[in-house]
Amino acid sequence: MTHQTTVEILPVTLLREIPEGTAANSPIRVIQNLESRVKILDEEQQKIAFEYPDGPQRLRGLAGTGKTVLFAKRAAKIHAEHPDWNIAFVFFTRSLYQQIIEERIGRYYQELTGRAPNWDKLKVLHAWGAKDQPGFYRTLAIAAGIKPKNVKDVEQEIGKVSPAQAFEYVCNGLERQLVPVPCLYDAVFIDEGQDLPFAFYRLARNTLTAPKRLYWAYDEAQGIGSLTVPEPAQVFGREADGSPVVDLGLGRNHSFFYEGTTIRKSENLNRCYRTPQLLLLVAQAVNMGLLRAEGPLQGVSNQAEWRKLGYEVLEGDFTEASVQAGQQVTIARPADKNLHPIDQENFKAREAIAELLSLQTFATEAEEQEWIAQQIVNDLRHGLQPSDILITALVGENEKQYWQSFQAKLTAYGVKGFVAGGEPNRNEFVRPGQVTLANIHRAKGNEAWKVYACRFHCATRPLAWKQESELHKRNEAFVALTRSRVWCVVTGLDDPIFEELRQAKAQYPQLKFPAFNKASLRRVNDEQSSEAELEPVAG
Repeated sequence: MTHQTTVEILPVTLLREIPEGTAANSPIRVIQNLESRVKILDEEQQKIAFEYPDGPQRLRGLAGTGKTVLFAKRAAKIHAEHPDWNIAFVFFTRSLYQQIIEERIGRYYQELTGRAPNWDKLKVLHAWGAKDQPGFYRTLAIAAGIKPKNVKDVEQEIGKVSPAQAFEYVCNGLERQLVPVPCLYDAVFIDEGQDLPFAFYRLARNTLTAPKRLYWAYDEAQGIGSLTVPEPAQVFGREADGSPVVDLGLGRNHSFFYEGTTIRKSENLNRCYRTPQLLLLVAQAVNMGLLRAEGPLQGVSNQAEWRKLGYEVLEGDFTEASVQAGQQVTIARPADKNLHPIDQENFKAREAIAELLSLQTFATEAEEQEWIAQQIVNDLRHGLQPSDILITALVGENEKQYWQSFQAKLTAYGVKGFVAGGEPNRNEFVRPGQVTLANIHRAKGNEAWKVYACRFHCATRPLAWKQESELHKRNEAFVALTRSRVWCVVTGLDDPIFEELRQAKAQYPQLKFPAFNKASLRRVNDEQSSEAELEPVAG
């Protein structure tokens, strides 16, 4: 199959100029080369974007596989073909609001019709919402005549909890109050679905007209608020005859496809466009704990599931005999699953890439911040713009003080930086002339040319008072590593996680780890066999 079609997936940007005399190994040569390339969806993903079903559909895919882009194109197409429909595009990270509206849906609709979208009919909504931010929960509560709750309300009622726990609390409460649920939409898109509670899915589905066009995307590796993969029977329940309310498998029509169409009920996306192969492989190893001294923590436990993620099992298996014998499994990503330009043999600016993944440990966090500030001064000297750089960090103690200290450290070195999520524009993530500092929740869904992933020692140090587990922390680590378009610098205090990083980096382009099976994992990411068995994969 041809894997390319000339379809832009990102807005065309002005190419930055390369000053005369710029060294051949300057990083701006890499960035200009990447900016000059036509951004594409492969043929299969273009088909998925434009052939939308009259019914529910789930998209599963790793970071950088194009889920948000695909949904944005589909939303624009549906709006163009059905301008009278009420459509909701829901996301969980506030800083994605401007990106989704201006850089994605608005542009695609303009390309299709030559006009701007009618934002009264195509609503881009934060999942929760606030007085200054349109939100799905808030809109639904007001439509039903119920006063919506905010973060302060939740703190007064149950104390200080994580954003995901707070949102689950308000959704559960609204679901109990809403009988019946107002019918508000003809199609609902849910991006970043892995961090949304089950009650939200049910509320979203119940706001829809028949035939319930609910489209949702998730990546369990990025679930930093929840560890539950949203399986339809668990989320939506079952009918009186035992069949799932939402059928994504061999249910009512005994097919993985909608009747009379080639549209699948569930799609698995596994070609990666944004994240370099090295970073993705290392992120996968850390996320699952594949090289953890005590053994893997989470993962998929058969060859078919690895293929869905875009990997090939080169050696070994996941049988009980292999686990007991301590056998090794070797995986790799085939070339056709890695579409990032720097992974291609014909990439011309290879000399300027230098080191994609750098690792550095320190005795204290103050030393870590000092070193990073010095490195950023060097980055700017070599041609990077401040807005090319993102500093993010895994969640640790004293978050507010950590970011204030970091910002002050940059200022001391003459570097301007701002903490995303603050006033006056809480949705802002990129500010010209400034480095972005963002906690992992704000960073999720965003990206930068160069990322400093800090406090990585926290990957093995869950916070008891936040009821975190190591699984939560390793999901945070995956998010941090996959925010980078090109370069990633991982820093932190000395910790066993850095030995895992070093091993994974050294093994590239393969990854070898001890065999495991469902019985030996804390969390299994296999899809339910009743719905996933023999399920086809996009690409």
